[in-house]
Amino acid sequence: MIAYTPQCTAGEVEQAIQAAVAAFPGWSDTPVGKRVQVLFRMKTLMDAHVEELTHLLALENGKKWDEAMGDVLKVVEVLEYACGAPHIMKGRRSLNVSSGYDTTRYNHPVGVFAGIAPWNFPAMIPQGWMAPICIATGNCLVLKAASFVPQSAMRITELWQEAGLPPGVLNLITTSRNEAEILLRHPDIKGVSFVGSTSVGQHIYSNCRGQRQEGASPD
Repeated sequence: MIAYTPQCTAGEVEQAIQAAVAAFPGWSDTPVGKRVQVLFRMKTLMDAHVEELTHLLALENGKKWDEAMGDVLKVVEVLEYACGAPHIMKGRRSLNVSSGYDTTRYNHPVGVFAGIAPWNFPAMIPQGWMAPICIATGNCLVLKAASFVPQSAMRITELWQEAGLPPGVLNLITTSRNEAEILLRHPDIKGVSFVGSTSVGQHIYSNCRGQRQEGASPD
């Protein structure tokens, strides 16, 4: 045993979701150029804390030093990409797609998403693949860290706060699988990002799909 972490109750998971819901209007309305300033600061903080995060990840996950550092550096890599959100968020216009018709596409934030992380990449997947793009594009995230290796994700979340990310935009929870089920069927969660086993992925898909079907209009 190297550490203890809280096991959030169902009520605390709901609080995290509502914090994200409350943060979404202000964050989505923040100009994308200002949003990425947070990511630039976050990238600088990650660079400064690579050694610390590598040690923490190796300690909790058991990876060799070089592999643990690679896990951490993947977070930095995606942060660098997400800093290009002003370009990523650009729309598209096509002229004369049919006689007398032009088309215009707008990209805009959708709402609150959930991320469910696996144990084998405790930094790269939740704080690399999931968080930066979601945040940069104006969405909010409720992130469930892997139950057995949550410390890396928790520490990186502290760095997000230090970088100036507004409260509620990123919410980290540590729960059992029972409380995590709330994320799958909650009406305020617009999408779920998951990396893990096929069986769990199928369970998540089925439950999220069921929620969409239940909430669908009869029309």
